Amino acid sequence: MFAKQDVVSTSNLNSCHQSILENKKILQISLLHSKKRMKALQTITMALFITVLLSSCKKEDDVVPNHDNPNNITLLNTSQWTVVASHIQKKQQGNLGGRFGTSAFSLQKQDELRWYLYFSHMTGIQDPIEIVVNNQNAVTVTKPPGNMASDFRDIKTIYGADTWETRISSTSSNNSININSYKNGQYTDIGYSNFTMHKLQASEDGLLTSKEFYGGNNSVSHYHYGSGQWKDNVFWATQFVSTRYNGKTYVATLLNDGTTGTQGTFTVFEESNTPGPSNVYEMTNKNEVIIPNAGYIMHSTRHNENLFVAINAQWQNKYVVYKINLNNYYVQKVMEETKVENYENPEFIIKNLASLAEIDPQGNLYMVANRVENMDSHYSIRKYKTTGGSEVILKEEGLKKLTRIDAVYFFNNKLHAAIIYREELAGNNGMNNYHMQIICQK
Repeated sequence: MFAKQDVVSTSNLNSCHQSILENKKILQISLLHSKKRMKALQTITMALFITVLLSSCKKEDDVVPNHDNPNNITLLNTSQWTVVASHIQKKQQGNLGGRFGTSAFSLQKQDELRWYLYFSHMTGIQDPIEIVVNNQNAVTVTKPPGNMASDFRDIKTIYGADTWETRISSTSSNNSININSYKNGQYTDIGYSNFTMHKLQASEDGLLTSKEFYGGNNSVSHYHYGSGQWKDNVFWATQFVSTRYNGKTYVATLLNDGTTGTQGTFTVFEESNTPGPSNVYEMTNKNEVIIPNAGYIMHSTRHNENLFVAINAQWQNKYVVYKINLNNYYVQKVMEETKVENYENPEFIIKNLASLAEIDPQGNLYMVANRVENMDSHYSIRKYKTTGGSEVILKEEGLKKLTRIDAVYFFNNKLHAAIIYREELAGNNGMNNYHMQIICQK
């Protein structure tokens, strides 16, 4: 009986032993798979670590090679500004070199900001581009067809149901300019004023042209898009700015004392309705104010009834902004601050169409600075405040290296800037992507 029981026990032991061996084998296989999974996991982890490490060490100018995507390059390195319009244009420079440059950054009507630029090289210009953003941040990009001279129309104004465009004729020179105007795309002969055109300025209801003669009789003529008539106005000044408001032409003049520039005379003129000889109107003196720290007029901007005039008071090393109320002709100094950088805005034939200076409705002055180091430009924007002091509101490091600022404009209650970056494409064939963006303060 005991022997039978012993046989049964031995059989059970053999069965258990076999089970243990099978479980051990399963465990070994499981451990082997675990080691493989662990090794794979370690490999993946290491790959991710290397990827992150390489990304963190990526050079600032490295670019993802997706050249058809206008967002493939980040030009802004700051959270204080945002992109409201973006366009990319591929262009082969060739042996003539050249670049895309801004011709206009201004209003085409009250709720639309227009950026107009084209490619210029040693023998001419080509490829005009128009980028428009409205007060709802809706963007349209158009490219006028062809490369004829008539395609390059710097001034554009939407007046009522009509679109007016004006280009500077190739026969223009530094002493006089000739223009061609187009109404709804059709050439329109608007004639000429009695005076030689020397400077051209866009207004919301027509064109302002001026003849500047230092220390003598000056003229501002206005062509009205609605009436189709010219009106010639004359006044005496050494330097001046002009504007249109409520259907009238206004001029603010600055007369220096001619010695140290420690004071000057601001005069506000309004057009009159009494014609003189040859149907020329002598403007009416509405106010005259002696101002300290005079210098030269560098920029002007009108916001509703207020005309703001910025003065470079170079003898005192200051920038000064005056506000002129065109309803009551009152002149008030609203900003005076010590200069941090010098103002060097190019003197264009067309006034105020693209500017590196701007004034907001409170009288704060904005200046684009270009610091050159090792032949590279580094752009920034400084704000001279009516409350005192100044600050850099767009720092050099806030822009991708080699991004340039072409113009600034106060629109839709914010400062806007036109920026361009040239990306050299692979292949060394002169092909570039030009990244064009309109940015604004948040």
